[in-house]
Amino acid sequence: MEDAARDSEKEQLAKAVRAVTQCVQSGWLLQSRMGESIEEPVRDAVIELVMERSPRASFRMIAEREELRSREAERLLDRTIEFVRTTPQANELYERFFITHLEMIRIVRAGEAEADDMPVKPLNAAARETAFARPGTDRPQTAEEWNDRAYTLRDRGQVEEARAAFIEAARLARAEGEAAVEGSAEIGLFTLLMRTAHTVEGRRQRMLVHARRSADAYRRAADPINEANAVVAMITALTDLADQPNLESALNRLQRLDEGQAQWWRAYAAAMTTHELEPHISGLRWCVESSTLLGDHANFYRKMCKKKLAYAEGRRIPLEEGDSETFQAAVTALGVMADGPTEEAARRLDEILRNVEELRKYGRSPTLQRELSAAHKITYWMAEWCAETLRSAEEAVDVHELAASRALLAQTAMHQLWRRWHPQVLEDLRSNVLRDALGKYVVAPTEPNNRLLTRVFDDQRQALEHQEQRLLSATPGPTMATSPMPTRSVRALLAENDRVVVCGSNGSIFLISRSDCRTIGRFVTKQVDEAVEGALAQLSSPLRGSQGAHEEPTWLMCHLVRPIMDHVPEGCRLFVVPHGALWRIPLGALAPAMLSATREVSYVPSLTMLARLLTRPRLERVLERFVGFGDPDSSLPHARAEIDHAARTFADSFTVTGDRLEYHMMMANLCDADVAHFGCHGFFFPDHPDFSALHVAGPADRPEALWYGELARYELNARLVVLAACHAGTGAVRFGSEYIGFPGAFLAAGAQGVLAPLWAVSDTSTEALMRHFYLALQKFASPADALRQAQQAMAADPSTAHPYHWAGFQLFGAPATYKFPSAL
Repeated sequence: MEDAARDSEKEQLAKAVRAVTQCVQSGWLLQSRMGESIEEPVRDAVIELVMERSPRASFRMIAEREELRSREAERLLDRTIEFVRTTPQANELYERFFITHLEMIRIVRAGEAEADDMPVKPLNAAARETAFARPGTDRPQTAEEWNDRAYTLRDRGQVEEARAAFIEAARLARAEGEAAVEGSAEIGLFTLLMRTAHTVEGRRQRMLVHARRSADAYRRAADPINEANAVVAMITALTDLADQPNLESALNRLQRLDEGQAQWWRAYAAAMTTHELEPHISGLRWCVESSTLLGDHANFYRKMCKKKLAYAEGRRIPLEEGDSETFQAAVTALGVMADGPTEEAARRLDEILRNVEELRKYGRSPTLQRELSAAHKITYWMAEWCAETLRSAEEAVDVHELAASRALLAQTAMHQLWRRWHPQVLEDLRSNVLRDALGKYVVAPTEPNNRLLTRVFDDQRQALEHQEQRLLSATPGPTMATSPMPTRSVRALLAENDRVVVCGSNGSIFLISRSDCRTIGRFVTKQVDEAVEGALAQLSSPLRGSQGAHEEPTWLMCHLVRPIMDHVPEGCRLFVVPHGALWRIPLGALAPAMLSATREVSYVPSLTMLARLLTRPRLERVLERFVGFGDPDSSLPHARAEIDHAARTFADSFTVTGDRLEYHMMMANLCDADVAHFGCHGFFFPDHPDFSALHVAGPADRPEALWYGELARYELNARLVVLAACHAGTGAVRFGSEYIGFPGAFLAAGAQGVLAPLWAVSDTSTEALMRHFYLALQKFASPADALRQAQQAMAADPSTAHPYHWAGFQLFGAPATYKFPSAL
């Protein structure tokens, strides 16, 4: 009997060993399919680690083997956890098992555990929790415990977790009447924004809110010293905002708390808000000489003012240990712009970049990644310039990729987290206030309605950020954000006939093929915005003449299109990664020599997104399913005709138009579509591009909109999404180098390709182009071929020959060719 029990236990153990080994192997293959291979020795070491039953031996193994302490091992475990979560029979025990090993690696790397401190025998669940416990890892119970944990997480660089912990500490402190803890938590939130988002538009106002709450809490706690420190934080934010009335009020408040500090900060604020150089310089000199008024903070602010004074006087700015990454990058950038890239500057930027990347690796929310992109954009731009000048084009592209579309990558990772929540959460997040404000603006786009909509956008953005924090707090591990793909990994995924053009932030045009990466041209970045604006004014207006007669399209042809045509052979599949204003112009459709006439051209947000598109599996049906939605408010009669015509191209089709449209019904069918077509109004707000919207249901005054940010909650299977909606393809680069636009959101949600217009095109012209497009698509054509034929047909018709009618339709992603069964 005992022998049988032992045999059964051995069988179960052998089964478990096989299961965890297969999970790691699957995670390794999943990472390889994404184009970022992990070395086999790392995989084998991770398999050895998870098979080890003794925690002490596991810790010792990690401490002794460098490959287990590497980022590759951490990434492989992250990918394994992702695989376990997505399997049909997801097992939470396996998930917790791999999360535990991931934590062990982090513990050893941080030097927070010694192997000899661990027990020798395998642990049961309760003992394992005790053994793995670190200071701050047990769930806090009180406001003070949450606050202590938040500061620990902040110092480790785990910004998301720290922010959630500070918020919880402040909430509990208010409930418990712990005013001093509330003040500490609020000033902690202030310092987080200082580190990650002080340069982002609108964040100084939020910093001010946290500083004011902190000061008020410390006043209730009768703590004048910390209250004064919080008021100083208020003054710094108000000085940056140049909010003179509130600044004077804060200075008067500081005067009552500390006369010496108030005198110094009054002089500093006057120096920093003046528009004349001499008072600015003399004020900073006084601040340097009088810094003793600040007591314990004197040394810090004396050094800060010395550096600002050196900049104002045109002298070399000294760098010291402890300076923030953004300050070091700004000072280094001044030197690079003055003297050109140097090895010293490149070395310093590499170090700054390593620190920034260490911070970004824990950022799983799109909001945090956008903040970090904006805060450190100068670091990436200068590092890219130095890498290209001193090293290689490929290293420059790698730096460029680090800065591009990190929020979009984080958005893809959020898919799984949203799907784990109850579907009702998605409904709860749809704001009626936002819907009503949009409806008022659509019916009457007046300035008061625009201001109302802007306020609602700001409120909704904060609500969404709060919801992200709740979502991330409720979902344990993986700990690392999605890593950008190195150029060498993307090259391995390209076919011989594929080419990728990356428009660098410093004006270089990089060409990537399977064999190499090189620079093929350069343009002056300052001239791009002006050239794009001029070209758009000519292309998007049917009242303008031929595009070739104007200077701006000619400049774009000469400096951007011509180098590409010279180095990319005809017949190639060409993926373009634009930058900045270039997202708004159809480079492939510029005359006289149209790039898309001889090459299959599409835009992609980043190299990493391209790699995902090239490797993402998709359910393929014998009969493709087409879904079409349009004209929800009966204002687009031609949209109904184009949807009906498109539906006749497919044997399996489902269409809904007019007042029968309903948001959730539409989204359910969209998720099951192979080809989806939207014929509706689109809205793009340049100052709030992350609130782009498609009017998909409901009347004009109460529109149900599909918002840009909502697509992160769905998983699409479509090989092609057609957005026949005004401005649906319009995107913007905000927050540093972060691209925001509906095409990118659809690609992140799972679509392989998107066809969308870059400007508002008439309903009649859109219907005509779509008829040509779907007729061509049925003839064995790829979407790029079909678009080319449709555009050529429109250009040949005198009534639609102007580029306004056809040039704005742009392909995004890597749309696949499909052969219709009827044509086989």
